Amino acid sequence: MSLVASKAEDGLEPSQSELTYPAPGWKGFFKNHFGPSMLWALISIGGSHIVLAPTLGGTFGLVAIWMFGLIYVAKYGAWELGIRYNYGVGANPIEAYGDLPGPKNWALWVTILVFTVMYTFITASVGMSTAAFVAALTPGWLTAAWAYVLFVGAAGVLVITSRYSVLEKALIGFTVAVGVLVLLGALVGPPSPERIAETTFAVPDLTGPAFIALFAAAAGFAPTGFSTSILIGSWSMAKGEGASELRQKGLDPNDPANHDYIRAWIKTGRRDFNVGYVFSFVLIAAMVVLATNVLYPNPPTDANLAFAIGNILSDSFGEWSYYAMLIGAFAALYSTVITLLDGAARATGDILPMALEDDSIDSERIRKLVVAGVVGVSSAMVLALGNVPVTLLLYVAAVLAVTEIFFYPANWYVVEKHLPEPFRPSRAWHAYYVVSLVFVLLFGAMGAALRLGVIG
Repeated sequence: MSLVASKAEDGLEPSQSELTYPAPGWKGFFKNHFGPSMLWALISIGGSHIVLAPTLGGTFGLVAIWMFGLIYVAKYGAWELGIRYNYGVGANPIEAYGDLPGPKNWALWVTILVFTVMYTFITASVGMSTAAFVAALTPGWLTAAWAYVLFVGAAGVLVITSRYSVLEKALIGFTVAVGVLVLLGALVGPPSPERIAETTFAVPDLTGPAFIALFAAAAGFAPTGFSTSILIGSWSMAKGEGASELRQKGLDPNDPANHDYIRAWIKTGRRDFNVGYVFSFVLIAAMVVLATNVLYPNPPTDANLAFAIGNILSDSFGEWSYYAMLIGAFAALYSTVITLLDGAARATGDILPMALEDDSIDSERIRKLVVAGVVGVSSAMVLALGNVPVTLLLYVAAVLAVTEIFFYPANWYVVEKHLPEPFRPSRAWHAYYVVSLVFVLLFGAMGAALRLGVIG
């Protein structure tokens, strides 16, 4: 799996000589180290890919790919910083949020609010889209609202009892299958040359309410929220690689003797994330291509979301693909619901003892209470709102463009404060962070202006 130094040859201490270096080459990488980024990517293949990409593609055409490209480039830094911290310090960035300037532990409490309050809204929006596909697959049996109560309630029970691993693997399988279908569909059934010429560089009215509403939503949800840098940190740390292995063996990450080792793992962790990030973008671009071909200029609506998405592969593969797409979209969205419930509950259970500085708190009990609360409150919200999957997702996504900004500068601060000097960002990275953060703040301003009624 790895390269292990020889203490006889290198004159190292036994603990140093047994350090596990990354396997060399791409083959070794995919065999031994690939993984956390794909878990992250599968979170993103939900509301952003299944609902937002077809909505933007159906509204603006292929120019939506440029929009998503800008969003992906601007938002990359928040996760890159998290990965840098994971492998360079050997911990999750959230563990250092207590060091952020300001009132004691305020950043931990903000994070808890995000994982409880905001994740309730996110679960409601993604779950309502899930329910729309369930209703389409069971015509006359379930309304979308009651499908939400049934399926999200079942997801909550599975998460509380920790009996969802087999189901989640099946859903991931369906999600990967529909991802392959979408990529093949975009290659087999691209838009006509006339539509490509018409929409690829057709800049919309950048000050118009339609553009701002959809772009702010895309910026909030695509590829996913910055708070997932905490979740991917947990998955990365579970592998016990990088500086976390140093700490397990009683070695100091600040010791120059260990810097080559840390450098190798930061490079590997970044490579893993880059693969997942590129995969997420390629898939969202493919959905835009299909939407441009099949839906443009009529994007999905609350009333026809499942029907519109179900038909998105029809020009490429024929009528059979309708139900394949419905099942795949349901699987992608439902796996996201399960991950949201599990991630929000586990994060809150881990962070609350840190915020209260009380290790005696029963994190497992907190986890179960969070799941029950998110399921109960979101179900009541959906029953009250009715079947408005597109509207709710666009609304919540625009709010996320504001509330998730916090995690970007927070990750940057803890990296600069805690990483060994050689692994802190270079001037080039600093320039990128500044420029990208300006764009992220602009995205947030658009979302805030929309939700406050300043625009539209």
